[in-house]
Amino acid sequence: MSAPAKITKEKIINAVLSCAFDKSVGATSLADIAKKLGIKKASLYNHYENRDAMIADTVRWCGEYLSKLIFIPNNLPAICKKYSATGVMKALISRWLKLNESEQVIQIYSFLESEKYFSNEAAKIVENHRTKFIKQTAIALATLARANKIIIENPRKISLLSEILALFVREYLDYHIVQKKLIIRSNPETGTDSLFQNMTLPEPSTAKLDKLIAEYCALLK
Repeated sequence: MSAPAKITKEKIINAVLSCAFDKSVGATSLADIAKKLGIKKASLYNHYENRDAMIADTVRWCGEYLSKLIFIPNNLPAICKKYSATGVMKALISRWLKLNESEQVIQIYSFLESEKYFSNEAAKIVENHRTKFIKQTAIALATLARANKIIIENPRKISLLSEILALFVREYLDYHIVQKKLIIRSNPETGTDSLFQNMTLPEPSTAKLDKLIAEYCALLK
């Protein structure tokens, strides 16, 4: 028989995220996490003093993971010169959504959105993630303006315009995650693992969001 896989803090954190996505953070017990890992509950105490310490470390790990997500490419100036404002913004938003719709990030997003009401650190991470999207969107808009693809007479409005777009994208992302959660609730016996492995799940339609982006860019010409 092969030796059992070594249990690490990262594996425990991923088990926390998976269980929390299935049942919510508050309803996730140490027994649930241990079962997900295929170990005894007592073994978790070799890594964490208690459940609170485990949740706090999961929040910290999520913050580090999200801090690495960037959707602005290095060659953005060349892209903005070559393509229309609508084409550029659709491509950038699509890239951001794909980053946020991976199995790992959806679980992180769901976890933090729940914990932000109870953890100042989680609330700070959620706000930092939102702010990063706004700042990177502002970079894209400023670059498009320099390429003469859009007109922004007052540069100070770029931040506001970025926040408006962030509201569109956040609403879309929230809706998409809720749909995934509804699928789990409708099929509780399958759990999260089956949800993400099931390739027959329909891809979310971006038609409405694409239309909003097109109208948004048209207002800046």
